[in-house]
Amino acid sequence: MTSIRVQFDTFIIALTFLTRLPIPIKNYSDSKLHSSVVYYPLVGLVIGGLIALIYSIALFVFSDPIAIILSMIFGFYLTGGFHEDGLADVCDGFGGGITVERKLEIMKDSRLGTYGTLGLVSVLLLKYTTLTQLSDVICALIVAHATSRAFAASIIFSSNYVQLDSLSKVKPVAKQMSAFTLSIILLQTGIGLILLGMYYSSLFIPIILLFCLIVIRQLLIRWFHYHLTGYTGDCLGFAQQIFEITIYLFFVSLIKVSL
Repeated sequence: MTSIRVQFDTFIIALTFLTRLPIPIKNYSDSKLHSSVVYYPLVGLVIGGLIALIYSIALFVFSDPIAIILSMIFGFYLTGGFHEDGLADVCDGFGGGITVERKLEIMKDSRLGTYGTLGLVSVLLLKYTTLTQLSDVICALIVAHATSRAFAASIIFSSNYVQLDSLSKVKPVAKQMSAFTLSIILLQTGIGLILLGMYYSSLFIPIILLFCLIVIRQLLIRWFHYHLTGYTGDCLGFAQQIFEITIYLFFVSLIKVSL
């Protein structure tokens, strides 16, 4: 019973770390925050489900494009733009800095620069455009939010945390991820992809999606290493956004191929 309680508390910590849900936290510790990484896919499932719920409710009153915009706005409020902020910071830092130190300094600046604006606007437009072209927005939202957070979290296992980033908001969870934690994350992701295959009555769809995400993951790790010799919390936020967009684009490509 104690073990179940500890795991539940850890899940709640993950939920409150990645969202703005007003849930009281009991027995908080940095070690539990570090352990909460294992529940990021599950938290993504909750986030995707809530956003999909808002989208479904909005459809009763508004057209599909408006319902999508309202669900996106709700998503910003639900997460506090947590990952979008990381995306903008990485674009500003990598675009405007030369040395590692300067890039990190720019990434910590609360002001939004040209590169960050261009990156943020581009991603938001891609999200809106891809979602408006999908016939099953609910499925795409749930799969994208859960899977993107799983793959973003997995970068912790394969890359080094940039020690110069001493003020990072992700520092408590930036310790080396254990193989066991990674296996649990992969298990959750695998179950989700299997369900996706059952939904489409084809295992080729989740296999191809998995391949695409693995390729993107490796490219991101190399890109982060090239610029920073590792990753920061902002890099994980950037990665989550890229994985999410990749999944939406994948679903759109399925429609194009089937025509």
